[in-house]
Amino acid sequence: MATRLDPAARRDQIIAATLRLVARDGFARVTLRDVAGEVGVVHGLIRHYFPTREQLMAEAFDTAVLAELEGDEEVAERVEPVEALADWLSTTPRDHYFVWIDAWSEAHRNPELLAALTRHHRDCERRLARIIERLAESGRGASDDPATDARMLTALVDGVAVQHHAIGLIDRAEADGLVFAAAEDRLGLERGTLARSRPTAARGQWATAAAADAG
Repeated sequence: MATRLDPAARRDQIIAATLRLVARDGFARVTLRDVAGEVGVVHGLIRHYFPTREQLMAEAFDTAVLAELEGDEEVAERVEPVEALADWLSTTPRDHYFVWIDAWSEAHRNPELLAALTRHHRDCERRLARIIERLAESGRGASDDPATDARMLTALVDGVAVQHHAIGLIDRAEADGLVFAAAEDRLGLERGTLARSRPTAARGQWATAAAADAG
């Protein structure tokens, strides 16, 4: 018999279980019955909190990414802008990006997941634009339009991540090198500046932790 929890705690438990399964199996393969089995409750209890599978997938992704982005922004505001930029643009863990790539592939079948992805994509661009603004204010770099620069660099990071993580065309060093060089050229930094920057805490840990818990 499942342990009785208050509604908020049960909801959090369901979302955490969903993330573990998604990190292991991907969005398309996870069902409400799978989540019920992971939590140790009957299928109907999952539907009480999340009437549809699509709603659960979108909310789980939304919850995890929002928490991650808030943590990333806290780190970015605490360190120097060059270091913050290097952290933001560097390659994240494989399990983390696989969840994002899988979400992109599933989004056209799940409008709620698509809405969450779109919202977080724009949020990522906004947060990167803030780092670029700080870089320009510090005099270390230059940008006439941080929002446009952030949009271009976000698109580059995403494309390079697919080449690195999804199909293995390039390794991590080459992935970071391509993105760093493009950012340095665009923002008026000396080549090699970002690679020399001291890294802070690794980003993208929620998916990696979820996969480890599932294993």
